[in-house]
Amino acid sequence: EIKMSEYWTHTSSESQDFQIPTHDLDQLPAIAWSRSLNDEFKNVKEFSVGIADGFKYLGLAWRLRKYIQEQKKLDQIPILDPFNNYPIKAPLMGVPLGGLGSGSICRGWRGDFIRWSILPAGIVNPKIVGFNQFSLYSEPLYGEKQYLKDNNITQVLHVKSKTGVDYSMPLKNWDANMSGEHSTYHGLFPQAWTVHDGEPDPDLKLTCRQVSPVIPHNYEESSFPCGVFIWTIENESDIDKKASLMFSFQNGMGTSSDTDGGHTNHYFKRTDYDEQAPTTTTHGIVLQHDYSTKINGNVIHSPLCFGIATKIYSGENKRVSYDLDVITNSNKSLKKMWKKFKSCGSFDSAREHSNPSKKGESIGAALAVKAEVLSKTKIEIVFAIGWDAPVMRFKSEYKYFRRYTQFFGKEGNVVEDILCYALDSYIDWIDAIESWQEPILSDPGLPDPIKMALFNELYYLVDGGSIWTDGHELDSIENFGRYLYLEGHEYLMFNTYDVHFYASFALSMLWPELQKSVQRDIAASAQKQFGENDWKILHDGSVATRKVSWAVPHDLGNPGESPWLLPNCYCIQDISRWKDLNSKFVLQVMRDYVITQDMDFLIEMWPFIQGIIAYVQENFVDKSDGMIRNEGFPDQTYDVWSATGVSAYTGGLWLACLKSAQNMANLLGYDIDARAFELQFEQASKSYAQLFKDGYYTYDSSQNKHCDSIQSDQLAGQWYAFASKLG
Repeated sequence: EIKMSEYWTHTSSESQDFQIPTHDLDQLPAIAWSRSLNDEFKNVKEFSVGIADGFKYLGLAWRLRKYIQEQKKLDQIPILDPFNNYPIKAPLMGVPLGGLGSGSICRGWRGDFIRWSILPAGIVNPKIVGFNQFSLYSEPLYGEKQYLKDNNITQVLHVKSKTGVDYSMPLKNWDANMSGEHSTYHGLFPQAWTVHDGEPDPDLKLTCRQVSPVIPHNYEESSFPCGVFIWTIENESDIDKKASLMFSFQNGMGTSSDTDGGHTNHYFKRTDYDEQAPTTTTHGIVLQHDYSTKINGNVIHSPLCFGIATKIYSGENKRVSYDLDVITNSNKSLKKMWKKFKSCGSFDSAREHSNPSKKGESIGAALAVKAEVLSKTKIEIVFAIGWDAPVMRFKSEYKYFRRYTQFFGKEGNVVEDILCYALDSYIDWIDAIESWQEPILSDPGLPDPIKMALFNELYYLVDGGSIWTDGHELDSIENFGRYLYLEGHEYLMFNTYDVHFYASFALSMLWPELQKSVQRDIAASAQKQFGENDWKILHDGSVATRKVSWAVPHDLGNPGESPWLLPNCYCIQDISRWKDLNSKFVLQVMRDYVITQDMDFLIEMWPFIQGIIAYVQENFVDKSDGMIRNEGFPDQTYDVWSATGVSAYTGGLWLACLKSAQNMANLLGYDIDARAFELQFEQASKSYAQLFKDGYYTYDSSQNKHCDSIQSDQLAGQWYAFASKLG
């Protein structure tokens, strides 16, 4: 008897004229971050402060703790909280799923769905949801009932870490004891490969290729909230076999919202008829989540749903089944689900809609695909994952829409469309990604670790609490939206500009329109003043203005306030007295022009450049030599390191800034301005040259203890000058 939830696809007359497409997608990259799944890392040593430094920064620590307490009383989010330990100690992260600013789900290298950044916007939740797994069922294709039972293998495709992780109920109720000895993980962002070579079934080699649509210069698909898993099952034995892969997923993100009640799951099916290709049927599950949060005391509901799906070609002998009614925090329900999957590798529920979850329950669903794997052959089973969280709100309660809503809609009911698009498009994504990466990976002049890092370090553009809006809030009719990302998962400031200075090469080279958007936001914030003598400075307990006019902001805001509308949430130092931020803005504009050759952008930025440089000249430059001076406190990005007088780091940035301004003025035909910047550069260079002693530039011009030290980053200005072709 075939139940409603069990679908077999068979060879039919309509499909016999077409060949089902096959793809050789289980080949591993030559260069990747690779680990055996049974590797155990020592616990990461946590940051600690020595006794001497402890006394030195005792006042700062006391003021920081008080600030954190005040922020929490106001139901706001402190920019950092070093007194609150990170919940996951072991290094388990892997390549994240999702596009830029779409929200993200990180899948760890052991198989965990381990870190979430979807809602609230900009907040990263490091939480393992144990129900979210791939699992294998296999048995011989032929044989007596007892023989089949004795040779049945059912296993969660996951390896538990022995340190730093408290696994939840599902893995304690299922067969989840794989050793990982014959399993490996390979990460090359935005793709990852997991290989189970003869494990858990010694006859089968399973390769899972994970891909997300992160594609340079693509401003559409790179924003999509989805990813695809292409499983290749290869039967290396002489025995024909049946195999089933199950993808189970919880309705939620591992937060308290999962047990609030009112969540539902439902099955969907879409068939695509095409006279020029085989008919395909997409089977999937939508997990509708009733999400709400409090903003300024008001309960705000935001649309949120997740989805998983698979696509079957007509002519494939595959069976799709599902279970919608798993209570993921109930041992009884979990055991019942696993018992059914273990008995035959499929489910027989006839329901297409679950009941709403009850308060205190978390629910989930599972999708299973069962197929024959004949001896010495291999098959593919493809799953997609997607989510739809179109609306983002901060303290202002203003609604921002994510970039992908321009292409799918803003109502929060399009996860089926997202899943179907992903299943139709992943081959094109892979081709585009390989075309982008191949010239670098094959470059004999680059060391392999550098090649690997160049791609893998881009993960943070997806996994860094990033936000990409559709741009409807901007005046411009045609725009690419706005982009934010956190300084760190535990350092909650968006687009921290002193460090974006270093990271911005990725955006400028790969998604230059996003970099220009960031620059426009920084420029708009720079010219404005925010607050007035009401900003408590944690470093020394003084009071200052949050940001004065024409001081480049440290950041564009905190996810607990109102990003863009209220920039510069950093309060450890008074950044209006910082000496590096204004120079860094000018240098980035110059570098962005060199990469994009966008003269209109240069014209647009020029008035801001004039105001930003004038602020430095009026407040920090010694008129006698045109050189910027540090003031004896941490007045630049290294915010616990003081410099006095002329310093190698800040002075070098200022010289490169002047040279960039001269070059831009020449490009724009402003000859008088160009000559003025040239003269100041020549004058300031003489003062800077006095730092050069015994073959190197010293730290600063003071007589302090560390004045003759070498700071590893002190020639950052010269680096940018080279990057901008200024010599």
